[in-house]
Amino acid sequence: MAYADYEFYRKNYFGNVVPEADFPRLSERASDWLDTVTFDRLVDGLPSDERTQKRIQKAVCALSETLYQIEQAEKQAMQIVASGVSTGESGADNRTGVITSRSAGTESISYATPQQLGSAAKEWSALYAAAGDVSKTNDLLLKTALPLLMGVRTDDGIPILYAGV
Repeated sequence: MAYADYEFYRKNYFGNVVPEADFPRLSERASDWLDTVTFDRLVDGLPSDERTQKRIQKAVCALSETLYQIEQAEKQAMQIVASGVSTGESGADNRTGVITSRSAGTESISYATPQQLGSAAKEWSALYAAAGDVSKTNDLLLKTALPLLMGVRTDDGIPILYAGV
């Protein structure tokens, strides 16, 4: 069972990365991953404290966004492998680079500027490193969720991240 729905994602988390059609699948995966790292302490229901519930739901939203971005990085990497390096048509204005948009009528192609590439490189490098590597994916998900889950306790007062009995 997913701990957050798309309405919470849009209205409370103020998310805009994950499309509505993909959110149920990704939030379910994020909730399953959360169950693993919390030793199934949330399986019987979220704690009754509203603030705690929001933190857990926000963690699911953040994890869903990370999972979505990893999927996008994997798709982009596969497209690059399948198509090779993008190059322009032969002629005087031969361009190479990352294509940001294409138009069909009178063919218009836009390329990313060095500033755009530089600002996105840091964020995407972590996502590309995690793409296809389960260990790095789990590390990235843990770094995403920990700040939201630290200090969160069950109704019995047990920290949800506590590994003991």
